[in-house]
Amino acid sequence: MKIDTGILLPVTGVVASILLLLAGRKRILELIALIASGVWLALTLRVFSWPLKSVNSGLVIGGTLLVTGVAVYLKTSNKREVTASTVLAILGGILVVGALGTLG
Repeated sequence: MKIDTGILLPVTGVVASILLLLAGRKRILELIALIASGVWLALTLRVFSWPLKSVNSGLVIGGTLLVTGVAVYLKTSNKREVTASTVLAILGGILVVGALGTLG
């Protein structure tokens, strides 16, 4: 059985978002992170293509994951939420940096 390494990061984002949704008290940021990571996974699996051709998908999804990860990190002191939000922020940062690298 082979594991495609390109799918590992979006799956990690979905798992971290689910953990945030289950552990969090205020659910709106966690739900936004889950939707963004789910869209990232669906794009990676080629379930659908990115509908906005003028905007890079990595910039939008990465920015969303980065902002929600940092916002949840700053609002909580729970260890699970801190860990999951850190993972989301790092994954979002990776996407944003990759998207900015392809713009130039």
